[in-house]
Amino acid sequence: MDKNIERARELLPAILITVLSMIQALALEIYWTKAGDSVFLWQGGWEAVIGWLQMLAAFMGILLIWLLYVSTVLRFTWLPTLEDTIVPFFIGLCEFALIDMLGPESLGVWFMILAATFAVSIIANHMVMRRARQDPANAYFFDEMAPARWRDHVRSFIVVAILVVCGALLGLSDSNPVLSVVALLLALVVLAQQFWQCHRFWMHSMELLEQKS
Repeated sequence: MDKNIERARELLPAILITVLSMIQALALEIYWTKAGDSVFLWQGGWEAVIGWLQMLAAFMGILLIWLLYVSTVLRFTWLPTLEDTIVPFFIGLCEFALIDMLGPESLGVWFMILAATFAVSIIANHMVMRRARQDPANAYFFDEMAPARWRDHVRSFIVVAILVVCGALLGLSDSNPVLSVVALLLALVVLAQQFWQCHRFWMHSMELLEQKS
């Protein structure tokens, strides 16, 4: 039994990265096709501005999901569960929907999908962290950090709520261009903050590993 558990721990990173690589590759192919088929991106005006901001936000979202998974499997080991093999497919569906709904005419729905993608990623990451804390191999990191409490997730809840509110407002405002640009810039700021958060935790993990060695 112990050998099977160790085998599962060793194989999980390769399986997750392989599955996610295929999903991300397909998402990028759909993204590229969507960009080529979106004539409004090249015609100027508010629609082009909104479209390019959407394209940038969607691309950053794809990169962020990849970064979250790669940084997690490279830093931690944990006993995998069935959810670990299923969640990447749900994230992939969110990504495909996010790309498919690119366009100023469906910006409200697009923000709702972005909020759902963000929420699924947060929940998946939290589930992995809870299991990783139970593995002695990760003590170098978790001994330095107290277990997460509900208030530690307030910022994430606020981000999801902001994205949902933006989607609702855009859906009710009949695609107001100024509001659309402001909402998209806000989404880009949120995504940039998540990149910085990933970078900070990565550097913290590397510093702890260096101290341990």
